[in-house]
Amino acid sequence: MLNTARENEIKRPKNVFLKTWRPYILIAVIGFLLYFKTLFFDFTFLDDNTLILDHYHILRNLSNVFQIFREDVFRNPYAGAYYRPLLTLSFMFDAQLSGTSLFAYHLTNIIIHLSASCLLFLLLIKLGYERRLALFFSMLFATHPVLTQAVAWVPGRNDSLLALFTLSAFICFLNFLEKNIRKYYLWHLFFFVLALFTKETALMLIPVCLLYLQCIVKEKLFSFNKRIFLIGWIAVVCFWFLLRQSALENNPMVFTISNIGRAFLINSPVVVQLIGKAFLPFNLSVLPIIQDTTFVYGVIGIILLLITLLLSKHKRYNFIALGLSWFALFSIPPLMLHNPALAFGHDYHLEHRIYLPLIGLFIALLETDFIKRISARKYSIILGTSVIFIFCMITFNHSNNFKNRLSLWKNAVKTSPHSPLAHRNLGAIHYLDGELDKAEREYIESLKLNPYEPEAHSNLGLLYMQRGMFEKAEDEYRKELAINPGYDNVHFNLGVLCYKRGNFKEAERLWKKTIEINPNYVAAYHNLVIYYHSEMDFEEVRYYADQLYKKGADISPGLQKIINSSRR
Repeated sequence: MLNTARENEIKRPKNVFLKTWRPYILIAVIGFLLYFKTLFFDFTFLDDNTLILDHYHILRNLSNVFQIFREDVFRNPYAGAYYRPLLTLSFMFDAQLSGTSLFAYHLTNIIIHLSASCLLFLLLIKLGYERRLALFFSMLFATHPVLTQAVAWVPGRNDSLLALFTLSAFICFLNFLEKNIRKYYLWHLFFFVLALFTKETALMLIPVCLLYLQCIVKEKLFSFNKRIFLIGWIAVVCFWFLLRQSALENNPMVFTISNIGRAFLINSPVVVQLIGKAFLPFNLSVLPIIQDTTFVYGVIGIILLLITLLLSKHKRYNFIALGLSWFALFSIPPLMLHNPALAFGHDYHLEHRIYLPLIGLFIALLETDFIKRISARKYSIILGTSVIFIFCMITFNHSNNFKNRLSLWKNAVKTSPHSPLAHRNLGAIHYLDGELDKAEREYIESLKLNPYEPEAHSNLGLLYMQRGMFEKAEDEYRKELAINPGYDNVHFNLGVLCYKRGNFKEAERLWKKTIEINPNYVAAYHNLVIYYHSEMDFEEVRYYADQLYKKGADISPGLQKIINSSRR
């Protein structure tokens, strides 16, 4: 099975780019040149500000490395059940190099993506595909426009990091089956652990490996390899699950079969749309929602895939099953989750989530006669280079949408005009830029699309408070509390408003409530220190000051002076 491809390759003229290490260099050089400009991109304020700026006091100190395994990635139980310690750990290493400057973060994104692309080349070779085809599809992967978000947007590395560890684990799995050397078994489990601590989607690696054993290797139901791998997987999953449960024990999200089934039913159409972007990546968005994304390209892509598979006479059904199962299994987990902060129908499905599933589509395509015949033609190099060049052009242009916060949220509103989140956050960007009228219009548009849009009323309240319209500000804050009582910012900002209006006791209560909701809300501790100092309650000043020290928060000289005076 594996020798046929190699024999065909021997019959062809040798290509210098296919020899030894040269394919890896080619992938790395083309990919780096394509994404070089992203090294100088700024914050987009789509999670990156929260994950890096708000948590920098944690990231800058390597002694907090064990703490990140005990918390969700947002360090806020109301933000969702997102256990991503390896993502945070990668940010921590970047923070040592460039602080809050994003240069090192973007460089790491590029390195991860190019490493995953090189591993894909190695995987395809191990699966028996010609080096020429393996290189072409690895180059497609490295330059594919639908994967732009995974590289140009810093938090997008979560899926490229997942792919890096998953591919490493699967390659070690294949090495063990081929050579039966124990170190490959241990390396497989090691990379599987890293993948799990990156994203729970890594659980799908287990059925993928079992499918390979059953359909490709054709081992017996209870073979020795299946038994030893199952023992290792169970041990790894139990270890991960216990740490995850401990970190998320206070998370209010309830996962029931009903909730998961409902989320999957509503989100499943996005698979068709992502397939469309995999084959025809011409309707890309930084924040796509189902309502504003066409199904046309997806239907065309599915039809083309089915036709090429059905008409192929020399296809290997077991490898097609492996590829399609890979795509389906790694696509499923994100569809089973619904963000409670969003109304159903307004969930956004970021394109970088197809990062790992896309590899499965590539494996299925490699089994078609169409691809094999094209590869055999003399003009295949010209055709392949043309496709990669087109992908590079689309990717190069699309990456500009991630260069800063205004570019991203303008694109979000343009490509997803029915997304209340897009309008709300574009309003927030206008607010930060001092364009209050534009901000107000976007907030109001967001609430027209969804009267219960989280944070929209709170943002309006902040805007009215800045304008000195305190009654309107309080009214908006109260509306936010009615629909979003677990939102820490609204409690904090309403506390600021009460303090401005002389209602100090209510401000105290609201800031304490902020800390109750989010124990890591540093600004609330700051304000309580100042409040208690004005009340001459130095014991309370010292208590909240100690909390700030424990959390590694930045303390201004003025606040430090207040704290020092309370200790005399």
